[in-house]
Amino acid sequence: MILTESFDEGESCWRDLADVMLAGISRVLLYGPSGTGKTYAALHHGVGASPAERLVCTEDLTSGEITGTWMPVGENRWEWREGPAIRAWRGSGGLGGRLVVDEVDRASGDALSTLLAMTDSPESARWRNPETSEWVRPGPQFSVVITTNIDDLDDIPPSLRDRFPVCIRIDRPHVSALASLSDDLRAPALAGSLGPASRRVSLRSFYAFDELRRHLGAARAAQLVFGDDVAASVLDSLAIASLT
Repeated sequence: MILTESFDEGESCWRDLADVMLAGISRVLLYGPSGTGKTYAALHHGVGASPAERLVCTEDLTSGEITGTWMPVGENRWEWREGPAIRAWRGSGGLGGRLVVDEVDRASGDALSTLLAMTDSPESARWRNPETSEWVRPGPQFSVVITTNIDDLDDIPPSLRDRFPVCIRIDRPHVSALASLSDDLRAPALAGSLGPASRRVSLRSFYAFDELRRHLGAARAAQLVFGDDVAASVLDSLAIASLT
C-alpha cells in the first residue's frame, strides 16, 4: 500500500491519511469497518527507522502487557522486560518509533489508564523503570495510531478521544491492497460486498476466497468462506458481474 500516490474521489479517506502522515501528525485515530487495512496502514506508513510496535486490546489486557513486566531469567532471579509502549517510546537510538493500538474500544480499567499515560502529550508523558528507576520519556519521533472497528466515536472514552484530535474514518480498502486479488474480485472488494447487499465482506475474506478457489474451485471456496446460506448468492453475483 502506497500513501503518496494520487487518489480517486471515492478514496478521500486514504488521501486524508496520506496528508496527515506527511504533515507529521503524531496522534491519529482510524475507525470504521474491519478488513479495510487500518492496521496495515498504521504499521507501515509514516514509520521511521524502528519497526512499529503493536498492541491488540482485549478486556483482559493488563498494564504489564503495555509497559512491561518482571520475567524470570534464572533461579531466584528476575529481570524487567519493557513492553511495546516503552519500546516505541525509545525507538531507534532513543528517537522514538510508532505504537499501534488495535481495538482500542475494548480496553478497560487498568489498561485504559495506562494507555492514557502512554499516549499523553510529549510534554506530560513520562514513565519510571521499576528496575533502574530511570525516567523515560517518548522520543521526538514517537507517534501512535489507534484503531477501532466502531463507527460512533462517542463510544471512545472522552479522555482517550481528547488525545487524538485527528480521526479518520477508513471505509474502503486502499486500491494498492487490491492489486493481489483476481480482476473479478477487485470491484466487489472495493465496495466491500459480495452476494446479499446487506452482507459486508472484509478484505481478508476476499483474499481467502480468491486463494481457495484456485485450489478447490469457486463453489467449495464460497461455501468455506461465506457459508452455505450465501454461497450461492456469491457465485451468482460473480457470474452476473462477468457478463457486464
